[in-house]
Amino acid sequence: MARLNRGGRLPTSLLVGGGLFALLVAMVVAAPWVAPYPYDEMDIMAIKEAPSLAHWFGTDEFGRDVLSRLLIGGRTSLFLGAAATAVSLFIGIPLGLLAGYLRGVVDEALMRIIDVLMSVPPILMGLLILSATRPSVWKTAIAVGIIYVPVMTRLVRSVALDLSREEFVLAAQGRGERLPWILLREILPNAWPSIIVEASLRMTFAVMLAAALSFLGLGVQPPSSDWGLMISEARPFIDSAPWIVLGPGLALCVTVVAINLMGDGLRNLLDPRMRGRA
Repeated sequence: MARLNRGGRLPTSLLVGGGLFALLVAMVVAAPWVAPYPYDEMDIMAIKEAPSLAHWFGTDEFGRDVLSRLLIGGRTSLFLGAAATAVSLFIGIPLGLLAGYLRGVVDEALMRIIDVLMSVPPILMGLLILSATRPSVWKTAIAVGIIYVPVMTRLVRSVALDLSREEFVLAAQGRGERLPWILLREILPNAWPSIIVEASLRMTFAVMLAAALSFLGLGVQPPSSDWGLMISEARPFIDSAPWIVLGPGLALCVTVVAINLMGDGLRNLLDPRMRGRA
């Protein structure tokens, strides 16, 4: 079980990052009720209107309220990050457990495949996966998740390699326990701290990569909204209406900072080597 730091308190980075992230999630979940305007409502009388009391973040080139699109788009951006991380966990954990525990030929074969996949830049891998089919939110989430499977697999493998030599695993082997029991009941529960920390940090990259793919036109499609698509649509108006790109850019920055702070806090909380430094 994880312990608190020496002062009996949670790490400050976890409190700040977790609080900020919880606020972001609450805002985007409540977006349909708190957004001041429908996200796709156009007003030709308010095209590229600067921030004001009527439109706190201004309007875009079609007269749509930027704040409303920001809140609704945040739901898609955070969903993509969470779904992609879940996909990487769903595939990477079993592969890592098998490679780390069985070792030998299984480990060698899986690691060579992982090495090949990791040699391809993430953005290029995303383009290869998504360019062959029509873009959609689910396809983007799955594609980004697959991109980060190799990283998750290598992490779980390294943890499983260490845990497979522990006495409680050797005792389970001596009792004649089957492979699924050893992997799921002996190794996996003790690997969760490292997996949770890596998953929180991996979500940062997933959010950014999903936004990059939307920016390139391979993610969310108009008239839907997400932060990457909003930045892409605002490119021609950076000089004349910078507030259009400022909102989604700032939202991405805040999200990345919040998740990174959470990851650092979780590492300090769950990693025995870091607890004394918290």
